[in-house]
Amino acid sequence: MDVGGVMSDDEELKKKVIEWFQKHSREGHTKFYMKDVVKDLSGEYDKRAIQKALNDCTFDGTLNYWSTGSSTMFCLPENS
Repeated sequence: MDVGGVMSDDEELKKKVIEWFQKHSREGHTKFYMKDVVKDLSGEYDKRAIQKALNDCTFDGTLNYWSTGSSTMFCLPENS
């Protein structure tokens, strides 16, 4: 958060990314490719900013990487 309690653009985008995962995650479909998130949010945000937000969320633990060995996906920690 910035001084005065105003959310930075990065923090706002990370919040949108987490909300996207909460909205789209359901039984049987909890893991998503980066391109899925980018496609849905690219009308509001720059592609690189979305990719950075996804990576930042995995770094701070609000999202997890999930890999099959050939594909890398993202998911909420409770869906790992």
